[in-house]
Amino acid sequence: MAGKKPCHLFQLGRCKNGNGCKYAHVKDAKFKRKACINFAKGTCHRGKTCTYSHDQADIELWRASNDQATTANASGPSHVNNSQTVFKNWRYNIPQEIGTPTPLGSNLGRFFKQAAELIDGDAGRMQEVIVLLASEGGVQRIIELLEQPLDKVHPDIFTRLFDSQIIHFLQVITHKNVMASAILRPRLTTIYNIVWGEGGQQAIKLFSAVAQHLQTLRLMGQEEGSSTNTTAIHAIECALTALDKLIEVNTSAQVHDGLKRVAEAFAILFNEPMTDEVRFAVKPSQRHLRRAEKRLGLGQAIPTQSEGKQHNGDRAFFTLERPGPGRLNIDGVPRHDNDNVDIREISILPTTLEIQFAGAEYLPLADPTQWHIGGLEGLLDRHFRLLRADTVGQLRDTAKTELARLLSPEVRDPSQQNKQRTSRAFVYGNATIVDVTFTSRNGIELAIGFDQPKNVQRKNKNERKDWWQTSKRLSDDALVCLLSSLGSAIFLTVVPEPKTPKKDATKGEQQVPIHKQYDLRSDEQRAHVIVKPAQKDGIGLILSELSSGGNAHLSLVEFPGVLLPAFQPTLRAMQRLSETLEVPFADVLAPVSTTANPTRDVEIQAPNYATRPDFQFDLSAVTTGGKVLRFTPGRDVESVAAELAQYSSLDHGQAEAVVSSLSRSLALIQGPPGTGKSYTGVQLIKILLAHKKSCNLGPILCVCFTNHALDQSLERLVDEGVSNIVRIGGRSNSDRLADINLREVVQRLDLTKTEKSERFRLTKEVEDEVTELKLILRSMSELGSPSSIEEYLREWHPRHHHQLFSNIDEEGFITVNRHQGSELQQWLNAVPWDQGKRRPVAELENADLHQMTARERRRLYHSWTSKAANRVRNKFDRALGAYDKAKEELDGIRTETDQRVLRQANIIGITTSGLARNLDLLRRVNAKVLLCEEAGEVLESHLLTALLPSVEHAILIGDHQQLRPHVQNYDLSTESRGGAQYALDVSLFERLVQPQDILAHPLPFCRLQVQRRMHPSISQLVQETLYPDLQNAEIVNSIPDVVGMRRRLFWMHHEQIEDHAGDGLNTSHTNSYEVEMTAALVKHLVHQGVYKSDEIAVITPYLGQLRLLRRKLAGSFDIVLNERDDEELLKDAGNGIEGDPPSTDVPLRRPSVARGTLLNALRIATVDNFQGEEAKVVVISLVRSNKERKPGFLKTPNRINVLLSRAQHGMYIIGNSDTITGDASSKAGSVEM
Repeated sequence: MAGKKPCHLFQLGRCKNGNGCKYAHVKDAKFKRKACINFAKGTCHRGKTCTYSHDQADIELWRASNDQATTANASGPSHVNNSQTVFKNWRYNIPQEIGTPTPLGSNLGRFFKQAAELIDGDAGRMQEVIVLLASEGGVQRIIELLEQPLDKVHPDIFTRLFDSQIIHFLQVITHKNVMASAILRPRLTTIYNIVWGEGGQQAIKLFSAVAQHLQTLRLMGQEEGSSTNTTAIHAIECALTALDKLIEVNTSAQVHDGLKRVAEAFAILFNEPMTDEVRFAVKPSQRHLRRAEKRLGLGQAIPTQSEGKQHNGDRAFFTLERPGPGRLNIDGVPRHDNDNVDIREISILPTTLEIQFAGAEYLPLADPTQWHIGGLEGLLDRHFRLLRADTVGQLRDTAKTELARLLSPEVRDPSQQNKQRTSRAFVYGNATIVDVTFTSRNGIELAIGFDQPKNVQRKNKNERKDWWQTSKRLSDDALVCLLSSLGSAIFLTVVPEPKTPKKDATKGEQQVPIHKQYDLRSDEQRAHVIVKPAQKDGIGLILSELSSGGNAHLSLVEFPGVLLPAFQPTLRAMQRLSETLEVPFADVLAPVSTTANPTRDVEIQAPNYATRPDFQFDLSAVTTGGKVLRFTPGRDVESVAAELAQYSSLDHGQAEAVVSSLSRSLALIQGPPGTGKSYTGVQLIKILLAHKKSCNLGPILCVCFTNHALDQSLERLVDEGVSNIVRIGGRSNSDRLADINLREVVQRLDLTKTEKSERFRLTKEVEDEVTELKLILRSMSELGSPSSIEEYLREWHPRHHHQLFSNIDEEGFITVNRHQGSELQQWLNAVPWDQGKRRPVAELENADLHQMTARERRRLYHSWTSKAANRVRNKFDRALGAYDKAKEELDGIRTETDQRVLRQANIIGITTSGLARNLDLLRRVNAKVLLCEEAGEVLESHLLTALLPSVEHAILIGDHQQLRPHVQNYDLSTESRGGAQYALDVSLFERLVQPQDILAHPLPFCRLQVQRRMHPSISQLVQETLYPDLQNAEIVNSIPDVVGMRRRLFWMHHEQIEDHAGDGLNTSHTNSYEVEMTAALVKHLVHQGVYKSDEIAVITPYLGQLRLLRRKLAGSFDIVLNERDDEELLKDAGNGIEGDPPSTDVPLRRPSVARGTLLNALRIATVDNFQGEEAKVVVISLVRSNKERKPGFLKTPNRINVLLSRAQHGMYIIGNSDTITGDASSKAGSVEM
């Protein structure tokens, strides 16, 4: 049984193979039966013998995912049967035959009314209705509606048409589930294209008539005392939603003057006086109108650089002239082919010309008056360029160095390539493309061979396998670049080996993945890796490389620890946002100084959903003793907070933060160390969930920067009893959250009939195109060969084909036993070289082959090879386009099922990078609330992309006085003298709380003031320097002394010089003396028998010291590293010794180094990656000890703050106090003990 997978049929009690079954007949704890649909409908008669689940939770999930709001008893079999009957009768009205169908006439209104009712049913029925409407027969019914003389009929007749037909049609095509559906997107686009018609006249006729009709309606009710005409408001929202969508899917609509007049006609609807209730009700309609106006160019123009330049008269300034991007550069000449004014036109990965460019790139400053474009678009432009410089810049610089070597003849010797290596990169020389294929999952895949590293060549196969695995080189998804001596650069990612080979759908045979033929370890001289293009434009470069004939020298460059998914989705999301500008709170995030608002003052209003007249928040979800407490947003905050603190577990600062955050659409909470930031966030979520249904909030987005922080946040919610949590992303280390991962929950859903049929059709399409693309790639590899020329001539020049490849030669004799290609070679070499008249190729294509000179024959031959290559390339492009389209639609089915689950979630937990990867999915779930923890550590670019268009309430919890966001490029950070002007590491949280540009104003925020982590003697260190108002909770006074130590707080001063103190090139420092002292102290603490190793943490500022500490301590303890330190160690692998894997410094007798959480494991971490963590006892190795008294990283107050605020019971610092206090900039943050 060992190693066998559990039998699926055995779990259902239906396996008949007994002991002969090739799967294991054991209970599978992970197996979950799907819900019984018949039981949900009240029609299952199998009882306990049913092989599907009758569990109530599974039934509710099925109902929820299919939008079944009623219970089984309420809907009942008769209701289900009636719905099926209605649908069957309705679809009979869809013409089946192509031609002129019989008009429905007066029944057309009933047809669209029934369609609107049917799409309110389950997801399967909704999909079938839209699919039928988008079919040829359904389109005929839509045309029948649109071809009526809507612009010429009497107003009374139009009113009847609108009420009986048009409004129902608009309801169908603007239904929220239809608009959000990924699988229906192509069908819905078809319907809107039909509405648009030829030249847009049909749409203009429809919407002009609708706008004119709606102007006759009153938004206020006619009868006395009535305040809202809900029918009119609903009709306006349907019409404007449809208009907005029409302009979105038809680019030609965005420049049509007729639609601009239509938008102006709709704008008149909102000119009449409104009550607060009506004003709230029409907000969704106005939002759609504003978006339509923006797309039509009717909105206010975005200020350019010349507008709004103001300066504070109290400060002197000097403005340097800086060349702008693209055509705004000096003399209007872009720096290279990837230097553009518009960030949407910039390739995320560098182009070859960009890599070769030696000058400085354009980088926007933090000062908005210096941007080349203002407002929100300028903000997005700035963060896109800086984030790209921080992530892609290091790749560009490394590739530039190696490409220069390749282009220099003296280093083209492949045997020397492995000796060349740049910082934080590995270079593999003598690379070649040995194979190419195409798969349904990844598209084009390449097998690239290169020389094994020198010391690996001396190992046997098993040793080579161990070396590659231990070094983590060229691991799954690693980013690499293939550089050519011809001057090209292709970025690629390593393809993971498929877990189970796919079957060929046409032959039923098992497909052998290319990984089975090529690997890193099998050959002692050559290693092979399977890669795919990192972005689509890489495919063209690959095809060019394949057709070059292998004449170029190639090198493969690996960037260890750099993963494309960590930054590419965010950059793509920012490009998309730059196009739509759909970012909430834009007036706050990027206020523009104008005549109307010269000071750029901003005011934070309540969330839009909370502006409904008479709305009140109910705080009972967090109060104790059944206390009912309600408040109106923005009113009596102080008194409500005091009462909440009295009747809940919140202290006064936390209660004030909760009440204030509910009153502000963009809320900021500063939480000093140990003050319960996360607990406050949980209480906010509980209150918001109590209003989820009444305010139509949708799921609450819980966003964190790291997977570890996200796991902790979601576990707290589970502990508080919050249900229906879904975690997106596969890098969780929490067993408690395993069953709520999106992939696990989706497995319990059944596909609808439409989804099943579409999946079958699209899977077949994808596999057909993959087969075709494989054949084309094979023919590409044979370009220029006699067989390829023969095939080309047979199809395009049959006369020449007959002359060359028939068995009759130029003399008229019959030839036999000729080798393949000999006919072509004989023809090319049959006559001497001639210097006579040169006929054009066009003339030669119609001439007799045997009457041509040698020069003409060569020219015609080259024309054939060139045209043959172009035709194959065009054929490939067409097949690739068909594959991409089918693959996108197939992926849409997965998005559809994901969406059905997320729509029913209370909480969606996701990391910032995960959110950027899943933007299309999350934009469809209508989440109105976003809560971000540790917001002070998140780059502003990541938070900008997290602000979905649907978000009305964003709550940012963090501390700008602790660690700033981590950036790769020190020269872009505030710690660098030159980097302060860019300030990439200033988070959005810090910028809003403590803005630095001279035009900005700080936003209001709440600060938590009671800490529950540190003993008062420890908290005093940060109270005296950074948090003078920080108070100690009563509980911390009873924290016990540290057993085995005389004092709970001690600095062990030493004057042992750090390792390599004179080496100015070192970027990560070490101190071997401190390693020994730290290890001895940790062992002493553990030997007291009171503290488990997981209650002790060792932290240090430097990654190099972390590596030495791991080596030393792993001999006595299990070690746990958090994910970010683990990734940093992998990145830093490029600074080791050639051929030695970075993790071999761990002694073999205790090799367990875990990526996550281990019980009783000693935690070691860098300071930068320990924020948000705590331990009973903390041991700190400061590392720096030098005659120059340079403290290095510890001159930053933010880092010192984190360093001194992690310990609960005791803290022990090992370091040279003279070095740490020697720098004037760090003196304020240092402490004498």
